[in-house]
Amino acid sequence: MTTAEVRLRTILEAWWWRVLIFAPVALSIWFVNRTGTYRTLLFDGGWTTRFYALAWIVLTPYLGWLIMATGRLTFSLIKHEPTQRVDEFFVGAATLILTGFGLGALSILYPQIVLGFATVALLWDSRSFGKPQKLAVTLPLVATTLMGLWLLATVFLDRALIPDVISTDVQQLYAPYLAEVARNHSIWLAADNPIFSDFEIGHGNGLHLLMATFLPPHVAQIISFLYFVAIGAVIFELARLVVPLQALGRRWEDAAIPIALGLAILGLAWPRTMPSVMAGLYIMEFGKYHLQTAAFFVYFLLVVIRCSQSRDRLAAGMCGLAVAASYPLYAAFVFLISSLGVFTKALQRDRSGLVTSLLLGLGAIVGCILAFSINYFYLGIPATNPYSLFRRIASVDRFSQFGSLDILDFFVLAQSIEVTNFLSKSGLVDFIRQSRSVLLIAGLLAATTCAIAFVDSKLFPDRSGATKSRTWPGIAGLFIVVAYVASVRLLDMTMNIPSLIRLSIHVSALFPLATAAIACWALVIVRRLVPALFVGRFTPGVAILALLVACAWTSILFPWQSFKDDQAIAFARGRPLDQMPRVSLNWQRCDELQQATGSDRILPLNGYRAMVPCYFSPLLTRGKIIHTYESDVARDFRKIALGTADTAEATLRSLGVKLFYVQKQNCDFWLNGFSDLFQRAELEKRFALHSETPNYWLLTWRDGGQALNPQVEAGISELRTRSKDIYREAYGIEPFEVVKHRLPPNGQRADIAVLDQLFTCH
Repeated sequence: MTTAEVRLRTILEAWWWRVLIFAPVALSIWFVNRTGTYRTLLFDGGWTTRFYALAWIVLTPYLGWLIMATGRLTFSLIKHEPTQRVDEFFVGAATLILTGFGLGALSILYPQIVLGFATVALLWDSRSFGKPQKLAVTLPLVATTLMGLWLLATVFLDRALIPDVISTDVQQLYAPYLAEVARNHSIWLAADNPIFSDFEIGHGNGLHLLMATFLPPHVAQIISFLYFVAIGAVIFELARLVVPLQALGRRWEDAAIPIALGLAILGLAWPRTMPSVMAGLYIMEFGKYHLQTAAFFVYFLLVVIRCSQSRDRLAAGMCGLAVAASYPLYAAFVFLISSLGVFTKALQRDRSGLVTSLLLGLGAIVGCILAFSINYFYLGIPATNPYSLFRRIASVDRFSQFGSLDILDFFVLAQSIEVTNFLSKSGLVDFIRQSRSVLLIAGLLAATTCAIAFVDSKLFPDRSGATKSRTWPGIAGLFIVVAYVASVRLLDMTMNIPSLIRLSIHVSALFPLATAAIACWALVIVRRLVPALFVGRFTPGVAILALLVACAWTSILFPWQSFKDDQAIAFARGRPLDQMPRVSLNWQRCDELQQATGSDRILPLNGYRAMVPCYFSPLLTRGKIIHTYESDVARDFRKIALGTADTAEATLRSLGVKLFYVQKQNCDFWLNGFSDLFQRAELEKRFALHSETPNYWLLTWRDGGQALNPQVEAGISELRTRSKDIYREAYGIEPFEVVKHRLPPNGQRADIAVLDQLFTCH
């Protein structure tokens, strides 16, 4: 062979397997981005759906690899020391969050740049491929691993693989912004689509923004699944720290890995038990960012609990900054964890750990300042939640470029009347009951284990380790976990704040860990008092078996039952989304409106919730269905909804609005639907009937044409009047009239259940 041939052969040998690895990724990215895929998934299904599911199954491990490769790259550039896989994942995620945010702020969020970086990171990481670390393969470890894989496969198919066409929030606030960022290559909003609420929620989630540049918004659910797996990995590490099995003897120490893995599985499947039993972590909406935040919170517990190294200081600062920058109000939880870490490390006189905990809090402070500053100088308000706090310093001029503060006033007024008391005394009672139940179960576990250990020590004694003295394990880790869980649950159960309730679901995953740790500490005390009780051979094996049974029972009762109820496997087999059991929104109507009206814009007057799938739907031309509070029309709310009929008509005509949608048998009128422009006398004077179906009327400007049919006019007026009556019955006042005429908000909630009549007009 010549020198050139040898060189070519060497290059081919070095690169052929890399090309082979990346080829399925390229094919999968192409397939999920094909034009028309979304429509086919919704209405047709078949082989397109099957290959779509297969593509995401292929892509998911690569996305996880990219996050971890980024973490390893970050550590190699900043901290040259050994790292754990869990640290690599979270530091990688934080790096990508900050990178995506930075590229988006510079308006250079192009797929070529993102894919180029991803390719370089993965190729760099592939150089370090080597033999995997060998583990002592035992039957308990194999059984527990298989149980965990079954749970993850169930959750992936049910919650991550199926595009979320159920959640109204995902359709309105999350997926549209990811699509908008991919279109604009920037986090900043286009003038014709001022989705300010989406911006506030999403612009700091750089990891999602990066992935959305070359993948559809469905990627948010895949990222949430990766965080779901990461939570399990963190619980595994926490269990090895806070459950002191090593203090119970050699056989218990040998069983530590299967037990820790079992506690992680049990945590992922564990439900909320107070005030009633309901789904736990796996039911969080994967299309949102809640699982990302929850994963970082659980990881922060690990960072402040374990013996601190320089890698922990890097992880604490970067991750604290990333979480607070993604949504600043979440920093309150970061401060809680940081405070617990500072308190325990100060008592232990652990200077390194104290610095790590302080850096966590400092990173969150910097992230808060950054996020609030960007929101204020761009939107004109630091945050819209809690609105009453930031409304006083809002810049009306700046915010009017995106939306209307009058609309937010309306929302807050309606919500404040709907919730009579943000503090719940019954919630405090439930918290006390749950605390007692945890202690009772921990005591029962300890007592049962002692009884089994007693029998085991008498029948199958093993004196080899009975005389070994062991130092007391540290209890600070258990204190931090229990204090965090108790604090979050206390806030969750005593304060009627929906966003807090949704986010706090993640602590359900820590209940099995906390309960097992308390029980194990009771066993450590018993062993100190009665060493001979823990000389048996088989008690750890019985504990592992019992844990496996608990994992199987919980997984079958909750995640597996959800999997069956949702008929998740049917989607992977090709069933269209609109035929899935939990899908109730009418997606066909969106398609029907597009086909019937072309590019003409439509302003819905009622049916707000029914029209959710149409507002930012990929099935429609951009901005076709005008959103109630996130649109160029909403910016002129004062002229359209609060102004005279003449002013409203002139404004709507200038914005190019030609069609008006009114759903039959629906009293869910919102804001613009209550404008003077749509009073009965004005309907006859200004509008004509564009088209009518059994489900809705479509109005247009009269412009000298035929007037409205009197029956249509009467039908719309009756729905509008009944809508006002329902609001008055529910709230005691009409929230829209309070905002319009600046009346005192002195309504008293009567019967909030009456609002259900809005959807059927009974």
